[in-house]
Amino acid sequence: MSLSTWKQATAFRRIVWEGIAISGLSLPFLIVGAASLSSGFLSHEHAHLIEKALLVRDRGRLEWIGFAYPPLPVLTLLPWPTPLAAMILASVSGGLLAWNVGRRLQFLAFPPWIRAGLLLSFVGMPTILFLATQRFGTTLALVLFLWAWQAYLAFTRHGRTDAGFLAGLIIGFAFYASFYAPAFALAFALAAPLFAHTRDPRHTLAILMVLAFPTAMTIGAWIYLSWLFTEQPLAFLYDPGSSMLIAFRPDEAFITPEAMAHELVQRLLNTPLYLGVGVLIARLQPRRLPAYLIPLLLMVGAWSMGGVFPRELSVALGALFALSGIPVRTPPRWGILVLILALLQLGADGFFIHYGERERWWAALWAEKPSTADTVEEEIAGRLARLPCGSVLADDRQAYRLIARAGTACPFVLPPDPIFQVAVSRPERFVRWIIVAESPRGPIGPLEARYRLRAPPGFVLEASWPGWYLYRRGEP
Repeated sequence: MSLSTWKQATAFRRIVWEGIAISGLSLPFLIVGAASLSSGFLSHEHAHLIEKALLVRDRGRLEWIGFAYPPLPVLTLLPWPTPLAAMILASVSGGLLAWNVGRRLQFLAFPPWIRAGLLLSFVGMPTILFLATQRFGTTLALVLFLWAWQAYLAFTRHGRTDAGFLAGLIIGFAFYASFYAPAFALAFALAAPLFAHTRDPRHTLAILMVLAFPTAMTIGAWIYLSWLFTEQPLAFLYDPGSSMLIAFRPDEAFITPEAMAHELVQRLLNTPLYLGVGVLIARLQPRRLPAYLIPLLLMVGAWSMGGVFPRELSVALGALFALSGIPVRTPPRWGILVLILALLQLGADGFFIHYGERERWWAALWAEKPSTADTVEEEIAGRLARLPCGSVLADDRQAYRLIARAGTACPFVLPPDPIFQVAVSRPERFVRWIIVAESPRGPIGPLEARYRLRAPPGFVLEASWPGWYLYRRGEP
């Protein structure tokens, strides 16, 4: 056997074993995800992604996506836009995330049983289980953030210029999966000069450009494409129907300093591992501490600007930064202390699980039958899916869950369709049914503003459910 053949065979075996390891780590997420599907639970994020993918598939035109943001998870779901596919992709992304954490833990001098305990505590965190089964886009973004963080550590710790370029490219690509990627790129760029020991300002500027330029290019490319196809280059920033902000609760935007401080204390109590590893880094490698605090600074910065930073994202980032940021020269005797912190993290995360969508998901896992809300959505979606194509006027900023459960966008006339605005004004000329939300989630769209409180002219109420009205054109 020649040397090149032996190298190819070795590389193939390594890929096979890595694939087996990722599949094994994905199995717990697949089991929990299957239990969620059997209970009828569908997360807001998956409903949003599936609805946009259905719109593109059923219209047959990619530009009719309405430039939903982020595009990468939507395009990944395009071949098979179903809750099952979203769950599988999220679980595989979770397995890939856990595998990368396990690889990083191998560099530590801790005993194998401590490294295994740290990995299992990460996989068993309720927040990680929730993200890796119910939020494919967020989990995919976390994988990219972790890769960028590991490359960034190689750049700042060992001076590897290629790793710096790789970190910048990954963060730039992550913009297509997460709205928070530009903030990470800026934070990485500003913190890098603290490690590089540069004396020439031109070298510092080069570092900033390497880490921030790819993200600036991807943002510019997305703005240009949005302007080219929609003439609205910044629509993804404010349109609730084209932004993943639709999946976040409005009360996650903390405006007053008192609310910020209260929430910050709660989240820090939820992440004892992140705090403990921060103390470890401050003792062993204090120059790395500013970069380690990036998730905390981004969270406070988002709140200060009136934005949102979901609790699930902050907990997951804290765990990832902690497990991948443990100093390599940490003495082995400290491993048991880190494991205790990881177990405390597991318990604290379980204690704070009863919040927002995670609470509904946790209750659905243990319920004997689907909840009333899920049953109602399935009933409405089944009824609408049987109607003719182009016969139901709906606003997907409110009805995205119904469209996702229906499994088709064919019956609906939606905001990306050219006739939507005129159909809202004169529905009797274009559609036979109208589905209207009684209590809109988020900003009220034109459909709900007109017909939420009264039937359109020429339409009668055909059916009603908790939170929804279905109007039909014609006489009673």
